[in-house]
Amino acid sequence: MMDRASAQGPRRRTVVAAAMTSALVSTVGLGAVPAFAAPRPERRPGAAKAPSGRWDRFNLSPRGRTVRPVATHPRAGHGPGQDVTHAVLNGQGASVTFDFGQETGGFVTLRFSSATDAGQIVGLTYSELSTYVSATSSDGSNGGSNTEPPVQYAVTPGGAVSTRRDTPVAGTSGAAAADPASQLRGGFRYLTVTNQTAGTVRLTDVSVTVTFAPNAADLRAYPNYFHCDDDLLNRVWYAGAYTVQTNIIARDQGRVWGPPDIGWDNSALVGESGDTVLVDGAKRDRTVWPGDLGISVLTDYVSLGDLETVRGSLETLYHHQDPATGALPYAGPAVDFIGNSDAYHLWTLIGTAAYVQLSGDTAWARSVYPAYRKALAFSLAKLDADGLLDVTAAADWARTDADGKNLEANAIMYRALTTAAGLARTLRDTASATDWAHRAAILKSAVESGGYWDASAGLYRDKPTGPGASLHPQDGNSLALWFGLVDSADRAATVSAALAARWTPVGALSPEKSAASVHPFPGSMEVHAHFAAGRDATALDLIRREWGYMLDAEQGTASTFWEGYRTDGTSDYGGSYMSAAHGWSTGPTSALTYRLLGIAPADDGGPGHTVVPQPGGQRYAEGRLTTADGVIAASWQRGHDGAFDLTVSAPHGAVTEAGVPVGDGRGQVVRLDGRTVWDGTTGATRAPRSDQPHHARHADGYVYVTGLPGGSHRITVRRDRDRDRDRGRDRGRAGERG
Repeated sequence: MMDRASAQGPRRRTVVAAAMTSALVSTVGLGAVPAFAAPRPERRPGAAKAPSGRWDRFNLSPRGRTVRPVATHPRAGHGPGQDVTHAVLNGQGASVTFDFGQETGGFVTLRFSSATDAGQIVGLTYSELSTYVSATSSDGSNGGSNTEPPVQYAVTPGGAVSTRRDTPVAGTSGAAAADPASQLRGGFRYLTVTNQTAGTVRLTDVSVTVTFAPNAADLRAYPNYFHCDDDLLNRVWYAGAYTVQTNIIARDQGRVWGPPDIGWDNSALVGESGDTVLVDGAKRDRTVWPGDLGISVLTDYVSLGDLETVRGSLETLYHHQDPATGALPYAGPAVDFIGNSDAYHLWTLIGTAAYVQLSGDTAWARSVYPAYRKALAFSLAKLDADGLLDVTAAADWARTDADGKNLEANAIMYRALTTAAGLARTLRDTASATDWAHRAAILKSAVESGGYWDASAGLYRDKPTGPGASLHPQDGNSLALWFGLVDSADRAATVSAALAARWTPVGALSPEKSAASVHPFPGSMEVHAHFAAGRDATALDLIRREWGYMLDAEQGTASTFWEGYRTDGTSDYGGSYMSAAHGWSTGPTSALTYRLLGIAPADDGGPGHTVVPQPGGQRYAEGRLTTADGVIAASWQRGHDGAFDLTVSAPHGAVTEAGVPVGDGRGQVVRLDGRTVWDGTTGATRAPRSDQPHHARHADGYVYVTGLPGGSHRITVRRDRDRDRDRGRDRGRAGERG
């Protein structure tokens, strides 16, 4: 995710210098950054392929490692062919564009007829979006000049060209001569082959050897699934999963930085633990960026379940921690920029706590805990006397107004503190858990009393005073809801409504970037925010609008989500440099599992999951999530007159609470496996019995049931017809007396 601004170097092209603090670290016995010698976690229980079903048709992952185009778009000199992998290129400049129908990535193999003229040369160019298909240049990826002319290869009649093995004759830097595999192209939908010479070239086959997710024996074998009664939402869920899958790469196939003068070089070592890393984009930057992990880790978890790659990515970031200050890098190697982003430093801490919670890998947590504490102390030293974070290292995702006590950074700080408290509790560090929770509470109070709230706009200001007071950011307001800075249900609904009022036909505005920006990274935060505010239908409407637009846009990949665009649908990241397969844009995938389906990890960062569907107007959903405690499967159906059926299957202890929507509860009866647990009396609670260890309570329009034993259970909501009849008779008698 390079170039969050107008040029194409590392993010925020005007890089803010690191403000390295010399404050003393209060943690005892930290020493050097640990080597993370904890054993690799065993495969999680039940991490087998999800069952087959209607949802399989939405899975975009290829059935094998070799893919071929599905269509061609001929240009000058292209003759008739037998199928889409055949083409005849007559004379210099003749070209054909092969369309793979969706995002792919890897090494290209071209095969030629023996009737091809001797001494010919072909040039290859690539593009993710149809907007940038060209016979003279690939879309931008190197992050410097982005001068990427056709990569040229000599053709042998009756032979083949392999971009993995064959050395280009032109169009690249010197690195390609030493390592032809550096010409791996990580993300594209379109491949254009151009005859660079005067003779005739006869292509007989075109294929790509897919290189992403090299640790997956079967790219389609997701351990988890999702399905509901809206096919667009199903498409979005699986496109998010596929986007993140294209972002999982071999540790030695990252983008070299600094960039070559011409072409690209994807042979950098960007992972230093394990075999794979989760990077920001398929095409570029092919580097671990902590902020992106804030979204993509959750997508990975609910779909692919590849937490070992997440662990390796986090370890790589910790390997580059400043041993003196505890500062963590803005990005992993080969970019690094250690200590110049307070926000991304905090995202690494949030990702660490998330990995431990989702994986249950406490052995690794203990090994990294000294480095984690040192990194948290680095941020705690930047809390002002009022308890707010004062950002001095302002590199971020390309938002403006990223320094000082901006709202987004303080929401991230709040989340870092609350998840730190959860991690500390897991590791039985009670004193730290108490301290960090207390600091989080102070920060929340400071936001509430600090002048951020703008009642006239129904939104929070980015800063209470100065230029930031006129900015009502999408990221900061969304994170305030999603991360729990807002306790008032009425205010949360107000913020949600005000955010929705700014939507454009192609998605939600991101004014902290520009007045015409639509960025699915803060947009992903907004989706989660609407669900957190209890405005489920609004969240689903945004998913359909913004993510549906990306899937169906004529110029798109029809399979992956973009880094950021403008209200007219054009790139908001340096033209063709924009990534069209960016994991930070996949927030709806986790939101649909966590919120619509309802299977979500515990809010407090501890073990266990809850199953609480937020239907948002849908009538049905089902799916499963493979957790550290085993597989949790859920399905629900909503009927007429408030009827609701929820089925949950899970091992003992995996589900700490299940909830079903009942509105105000009047006239409703909730049953667990046929036994009444809620009798419809507002505020009533049925206490557990010796033969029924569960407990039911009514709150916020739901009846929640705790103490579910392992196995499969059905919770139903039905109207109490007998009570309705009694109430009707009582009203009739009252009318007679009147």
